[in-house]
Amino acid sequence: MSLSGRFGGSVPEVVGGWVLTVAGLVLAGPGLVHGCGRVLAVGRPGPLRLLAGRTLQQEAGLIGRPVGVLCAVAAGLYGAWRLHAAAHGHRGADSFGPLTDLGVVLVLMCAFTTVLNAALEARSARRSTTAALLRLGASARLLRGAAVLRGAALLLLLAPVAWGVGQLTTMPFTHS
Repeated sequence: MSLSGRFGGSVPEVVGGWVLTVAGLVLAGPGLVHGCGRVLAVGRPGPLRLLAGRTLQQEAGLIGRPVGVLCAVAAGLYGAWRLHAAAHGHRGADSFGPLTDLGVVLVLMCAFTTVLNAALEARSARRSTTAALLRLGASARLLRGAAVLRGAALLLLLAPVAWGVGQLTTMPFTHS
């Protein structure tokens, strides 16, 4: 992708900054997931919020890095789209080409599969806890609701983070 020479002589510095940004998102992933769980469980939560929040806090170490990778991939794709739009002088989302589109789909599928694998591993790890909750009288509906709430809370937290990182990493090239 050509940016009409706007990189100047600082290509290694820019790429290095992007690499550090990705590493930062991956390393911050567990903290973001844990913080999301804390926010869910703050105040006087009901059983649904408490269960969802505590589960996120407990599983932050297991699912945090894959979620950070997914966040970095989303930020990178958004940043690439912004740079492409800036280089072509419009805000539209024209296709990059069939091979690039295929590469984007492949990278997204790998990131989603990694998160899904971590979520299944976490589910397997909490199988005994789930069985104990069911024996104590928790409904299956409550457990499903907590899973949906965890997913929604992570999406509400990480979508703005990915958007912000994508905005900030492309800002020098999209604003004159």
